[in-house]
Amino acid sequence: MIITAAKIATVEAITAAFSALGPNSSNTTKDLVPRSVTIEYPIEEIAWPAVYVQFRPTLTQYTGLNPDSFVAIKNEQGQTTSWEQVRQGYFEGAFDLQILAMASEERDKIWETLINFFIMNNMDPASTAFYNSIAENDLIAITFAQGSVLQVGDTVSPGTPWSPEELTYETTLRIKCVGQFYEDKYTQTLLPVSSVKVSGTMVEDNISTTTTYVVD
Repeated sequence: MIITAAKIATVEAITAAFSALGPNSSNTTKDLVPRSVTIEYPIEEIAWPAVYVQFRPTLTQYTGLNPDSFVAIKNEQGQTTSWEQVRQGYFEGAFDLQILAMASEERDKIWETLINFFIMNNMDPASTAFYNSIAENDLIAITFAQGSVLQVGDTVSPGTPWSPEELTYETTLRIKCVGQFYEDKYTQTLLPVSSVKVSGTMVEDNISTTTTYVVD
């Protein structure tokens, strides 16, 4: 769930950023926009150039000393009918954004555009769209280490999925991140407490009480 949710959130953010390229941006060349941004390796020519998104977590753990929280389940009338127990987690990892192109210039322009998405923040409309999409995602919370983007590999290889005679121009950007998620795989459904009856007697400085919980 974590890996898929993180990749989908990033694909949506990159797509939103490319969609924001226009007159308000210095990046107006159509060659800068890939035909696909995907979590699956593109095997059809029509999908190239492409950005292939991969995510590799390096750490996954609980958040805090008590990671569990309770969410109220309400009926159509807005009344709480039960509670669900969910567990909050924390992760660290890195995204690899592999650029797949049929020409070196095409690859390089997409590389420069992706770099701007991460490092320009609110100075560029496309970068703003990228981070707004990440912030508005309701599946997972991701914070990128936007001050440092690594380049991993730069290759020219013979052969494509559709032709062994074509050349592919590839490079990969790697950016680290941290994030949080809620795991409900081990959800426990709890009945709500409808009323509480408290009885007890006070003995000098000590309080002796008996508490009874009534559950409908």
